[in-house]
Amino acid sequence: MRIIDAKYLKSVSAAADVEVGDIPEICFVGRSNVGKSSLINAVVTQRVARTSSRPGATRMINIYKVLYESKGRRNWVIFSDFPGFGYAKVSREMAKQWQKMVEGYLLANDRIRRVIWLLDVRRDPDDLDTMLVEWLLTKGLPFTPVLTKVDKETQGNIAKKRRSFESFFDGVKAHLFSSRTGYGKKELLLHISHVLHGERVDTII
Repeated sequence: MRIIDAKYLKSVSAAADVEVGDIPEICFVGRSNVGKSSLINAVVTQRVARTSSRPGATRMINIYKVLYESKGRRNWVIFSDFPGFGYAKVSREMAKQWQKMVEGYLLANDRIRRVIWLLDVRRDPDDLDTMLVEWLLTKGLPFTPVLTKVDKETQGNIAKKRRSFESFFDGVKAHLFSSRTGYGKKELLLHISHVLHGERVDTII
C-alpha cells in the first residue's frame, strides 16, 4: 500500500457530518499524548494532521481523506483522528461529552473498517484500557493494537511490553511503531491494506 496524497477535510462531532459517501474509514484512537496525529503524519508522509505538545488539545474528531494505491489500483480511504481519552485535567463534564461524542460516532458509522488503537509502549494496560476493550467487543468493533514511541524504549523492554500487551489482548498481534524513525510504517500500511481489501487479519472479534 502506497500513500499518494492526503488532505484535512474537517473536524466533526458526528458521523453524519463527514459526508464522504461510501468511502471506507480507519479510526485512530488512544490516550491523550500517545501520538495519534504524529502517527497519521508519518503514515501519509506529510504534515497533514495537527499535533500539539499539550495533552487533551484535540476536542473533536479530525477527518482526513487519503488517496492510496494498492494492488495496482487507486482508491480513497478516510482516516479519523479521535480526541485522546484519559486526560485527568479536563473537567468531568467535558470528559462525558467526549465519551458521548466518540461512542456515538463509532456506533453510527457503517463505513468503519477498523479501529487502530494506539498505546504507549512504555506503560502497562490498566482499568481504563480494560473498559475500552470490553466496550469494543460488546459493540462488535474490530480493532488493532499499535504500540507507539518504540524509539524511546530498549529492545529488551519492547519485547517484554509487546508480550504483555498481546496477552492483555488475548494473543492478538500488537504492531510496533515509531513516528520519529518510521519504524513499523510498512507493516502497518500492509495491515490497513489487508483490512480494506477484506483479507484476514489478527482479531479477537
